[in-house]
Amino acid sequence: MKKTNTLTIDGKKIYADEGTTILEAARQNGIEIPTLCYHPRLKPLGRCRLCIVKIKGLDRPVTSCDNPIQEGMVVATDTPELQDMRRRTLELLLATHPYEDCLTCVRTGTCELQEQAYRFQSELPEQLEREVPTEPVSDNPWIVRDEQKCILCGRCIQVCRINVGRSVYSMIGSGVNTRVVPYRDGREVSLEEAGCIFCGQCVDVCPVAALTETNRKEGGREWELATAPGVCIECSLGCYLERRFFDDNLIKVTVPEEGEKVSWLCRRGKFGLREREPASFTAVQKYSGIKYVDCDYEEAVDDTAAELRSIKENEGGKALAVLAAGKLSNEEIYLLQKLAREVLDTENIDLGIEQMWLKAVRRVQEISGTSPAGPAPRDIGEAESIVIVGSGLEESHPVADMAVRQASRYGKAAVVEISERGEPLNAWDGSVITVKKGWEGAVLRAAVDLLKGKASSEAAKKARIEKNELERITSFITGSNSILIVTPEFFAAAGADDIEALIAVGEKTGMLVRGQNKMLLLSRFSNAAGVAVAGGAPGCGPGMETIPEARGLNRDEIRSAINDGRISGLLIFGADNETIGLKAPFTAAVCGDYDEAPEGADYLFPAQQIAFKEGCFVNAAWQKRCNTAVIENKAEINSDWRLICDLGIALGAKWEYPSLEKVREEMKEKDVVGQADQDER
Repeated sequence: MKKTNTLTIDGKKIYADEGTTILEAARQNGIEIPTLCYHPRLKPLGRCRLCIVKIKGLDRPVTSCDNPIQEGMVVATDTPELQDMRRRTLELLLATHPYEDCLTCVRTGTCELQEQAYRFQSELPEQLEREVPTEPVSDNPWIVRDEQKCILCGRCIQVCRINVGRSVYSMIGSGVNTRVVPYRDGREVSLEEAGCIFCGQCVDVCPVAALTETNRKEGGREWELATAPGVCIECSLGCYLERRFFDDNLIKVTVPEEGEKVSWLCRRGKFGLREREPASFTAVQKYSGIKYVDCDYEEAVDDTAAELRSIKENEGGKALAVLAAGKLSNEEIYLLQKLAREVLDTENIDLGIEQMWLKAVRRVQEISGTSPAGPAPRDIGEAESIVIVGSGLEESHPVADMAVRQASRYGKAAVVEISERGEPLNAWDGSVITVKKGWEGAVLRAAVDLLKGKASSEAAKKARIEKNELERITSFITGSNSILIVTPEFFAAAGADDIEALIAVGEKTGMLVRGQNKMLLLSRFSNAAGVAVAGGAPGCGPGMETIPEARGLNRDEIRSAINDGRISGLLIFGADNETIGLKAPFTAAVCGDYDEAPEGADYLFPAQQIAFKEGCFVNAAWQKRCNTAVIENKAEINSDWRLICDLGIALGAKWEYPSLEKVREEMKEKDVVGQADQDER
């Protein structure tokens, strides 16, 4: 338990935990101290010196952002001397900042330099000549750099090195010609050449408009943007985000600055929603036998329902199948599985889940308790040792990769990866234990044998792994604060024996016990956990109820059944590599582009844009996170959940869901999402 210190700030007695900075203690008690280089998500820099305060007993002011409190300390934050010093600091910054551009700058009204200059009524000094580029640099599709506006706060350098594990930016030059630039091998380069992964975190922490999103000027002023809190569904981590709209146009994606919902984003999360091209069609498309033509929505729903009903009556529900790409919300998954099971009478339903991943989740649930919740990215950053099973983490879950890099470089965590790749882990302070793809399970079995006291095992021989490497793995995962991360590539190649080996490792090391799970199981499907809890998988009903006696076909088995002529009717929501090109004798697909559609599908319904989607999702740490409703979409595309309801009603179901809230109420009554930690919407 932390010791509490007592101090006085501006005549007010306050209490704060030992180790708290003066700035934090002041703000916790409603005392505002100005800052520019400080950011709540970064370690203090102490560079701008706006946060200086006077401490009784010291001759000179000190920066409050990086100086901890002490028992009995007496602090003054707002003396005439301090105000004058801050005013002069701001005037020096304004002398090298193009304040003439303020009227047309996208950050006007939210620029932190502008805010402090107004607060202290700073004089506008004569501009100093600088040897910096006068035009913004846009050498990539995502980030624009305007060096004239840079105030050298250092935030971009710090967030890139510490939080992302890269070193893209460096400070070069001297005096008024000091610059922050992408730098590598002793020379200034482009962002890409400097190793930028375009996560956009530097943009989010920039206090001015030195770093902005490409095409940011297309939108309105910052204060005119409507904010819709939500969750990223680009991967199964489900990071928090905020969508910013101007009219009906998505302008930018960012994250909350402070509080429990602070998280980081990767390139797909930050820019992915804006990268998507507008839908190729906004009206329902009907295949004429030669080409697609516009079709009335009600007519398409009725015809689709009639075709599915005919197949059900003539061939039975086993001749029908429902697929999705893993990006539906919990509510949509629940409705779609209800449509399949209760209306179409089919168990052939796979809405985006790997069978081996689901098997692992069920086993974790059996051992740890009612919820298979695992560690979150912030837990990774605090780990002392990390074992990664499988390759591809950087590609599949970039934010988890960032957390590992951060833990390794600055948290001093030891890292080992069991995968096929073999090359060094770049900035990671760890090593790769190279195994043939698909043989990670053999390494796990060998580790279990070693933990049981066996000197050698057949598993070790098969995996061709040396005893010292095995000992290294087991020493990592038996630590008091160790985490095991399992990548989607492991589950793609795993068999039942591999899953049992994974679970055995968790049990033998104490990572998996009643009430605790330190294994992060990552799926390639964004809302795989939502599919599990809402019942969108073969043999897995709502609430993760096991349905062994009526287990349907998974996505691979559905493909085979279509090729064999056993599936005659197919509903597809969204596209992935396994559903593109998949077509049954009758196929209706919900997609946003012709390229995503099964060739010759009978009906194509326009998918709702993800940026406008409302609903809840369950992330890899089994936390429920939700997209709030946003302003109505210009294109007036019907939402996916309403399409599911319309199909159900056209098929004769007595459904009454006037809103998503009604769906949630029904799910709550049935405890459908009880496996997920409840999180506020």
